[in-house]
Amino acid sequence: MASELCKTISVARLEKHKNLFLNYRNLQHFPLELLKDEGLQYLERLYMKRNSLTTLVQYYITFFKTIGSLVKLQCLDLSDNALEIVCPEIGRLRALRHLRLANNQLQFLPPDSSVLCHFPYF
Repeated sequence: MASELCKTISVARLEKHKNLFLNYRNLQHFPLELLKDEGLQYLERLYMKRNSLTTLVQYYITFFKTIGSLVKLQCLDLSDNALEIVCPEIGRLRALRHLRLANNQLQFLPPDSSVLCHFPYF
């Protein structure tokens, strides 16, 4: 599964995909391959529905430093996972307009939850 995931991300990077579907892959961690080398700077929609994600901050420092590389990301679907926390760095995605977090186990919002207020599908 890991090699299939790497191949999918690699193809998306090389072909400058705008949409990336990582739904139903039983992912337990946010794939850091998505944040490497700015190769996914064209990515506008990332679908990660129905995985087993529990946190987006497993690799907090790396995530914090690189999330801004997804500069064109407009839609992020993380619904139907087991997320308990949404890191405040998600607010660095300035093009993001649709954040889907339905059916998770969110305990609280980031300290600056105003960042999340403009998302219609919270």
